[in-house]
Amino acid sequence: MDIPGSSSLSINDFSKFFILVFSILALPTYLHSINYMEKDRNLGSYYTLLGIMMFGLIGLTLADDLFTFFVFWEAMAISSYILVGFRYHLDEPLEAAVKYIVISGVASLLLLYGISFVYGLVGALTLENILIYLEGVAGQSIYPIILAGSLFMIGFGVKAAYFPLWTWLPDAHPAAPSPISALLSGIVIKAGILGLAKFGIPFFLVEPKLFYPTFLVITLLTLTVANLMALMQSDIKRLLAYSSIANIGFILIGYTVAVKGYIDIGLASAFAHVFTHALGKGAAFLAVGAILYLIHTRDISQLEGFGRVYPSVAIILMLSLLSLGGLPPLPGFWSKWLLILSAVEAGEYLLAFFGVFNSVLAVIYYMWLFQRFFFSQPSEELKEVKSVSPYLGSSLMMLGIILLSFGLFPNFIYIPAYSAASYIASLLESLL
Repeated sequence: MDIPGSSSLSINDFSKFFILVFSILALPTYLHSINYMEKDRNLGSYYTLLGIMMFGLIGLTLADDLFTFFVFWEAMAISSYILVGFRYHLDEPLEAAVKYIVISGVASLLLLYGISFVYGLVGALTLENILIYLEGVAGQSIYPIILAGSLFMIGFGVKAAYFPLWTWLPDAHPAAPSPISALLSGIVIKAGILGLAKFGIPFFLVEPKLFYPTFLVITLLTLTVANLMALMQSDIKRLLAYSSIANIGFILIGYTVAVKGYIDIGLASAFAHVFTHALGKGAAFLAVGAILYLIHTRDISQLEGFGRVYPSVAIILMLSLLSLGGLPPLPGFWSKWLLILSAVEAGEYLLAFFGVFNSVLAVIYYMWLFQRFFFSQPSEELKEVKSVSPYLGSSLMMLGIILLSFGLFPNFIYIPAYSAASYIASLLESLL
């Protein structure tokens, strides 16, 4: 029997993949912060918290027991709370941070209760022992398994920000400094996705009659409601926040397919979209950060003609949005295509239809932004051209090149995503 404090860390194809995802935005974000945060106070605290958050995220990928996982989870969570409210002298960041702390704090308590409950069931917290226990009860209807799975679905779901647990995210994204928004959307919400894959799906596979339809409904609502909310936004960062939620819905297409029993193709397509969304949304938020640095507004109506005055920033933003919309040959197209194919392969034609429908919805509001940026006359304020600072420009250029490269060579995304999925599938095959 393991004791609760025992811990295990391991490097495998799954951890390597998520380390890659979490690390790929680190350098561009640090570069972007040099100019974006230059007028803020306590920059030593800012960079320290940024380092702690990244440390927590990397630790999550390596942890193979729930105790160690929760320690890294809290390191990531607490540092992200403080970073959202870093400009606490302003009302909006302070209010958003408090809301984020309260909602995520409750989720962490539920997650901790789930962990203690699992220890009571299994007598251990390591993934290996949990899987051995679940293999022994597979096919039986056991209410403790349902309770543990439900606690993980809620605890990880708040961080992943899927329906109806997303309420903190549309406030946190606009209020946080843009480099933090890029990390929140690009990688922090993926911590919930990681937790579900490693510790949630094993429980869901034991009770698929309950968890499969639950995931199906959550996926359809997350996709559609978030995209409809995005269509109604006038604040560009809130629009991107709802777009992030919708893309979590796309990832859940793969998870729903996996919970139905098609683990390989479901997780491989989901992980591919984890990667492409991290790239696309990270680039989008950093581009919006450059906009705020240059003209200090998030109001879309005041950004008309921006692309005519600052074409380099606008082109990177549009590249990232077109990738998120799933247009070829950008990386988002390939991951969405894989998700649709996985749904069809699993006989989930409703999921496939909603995936295509919501991709079209997303393209509509992205093209609306494109029209505003490039086909409207710039205001007088925009005509006062400022130079894009070198660190902002280099961070955007770096992500733009990466986006184009992975779009032209999608195997560099799919191969590590498939390897990560195969690793998880090999652990879970005994539960089918």
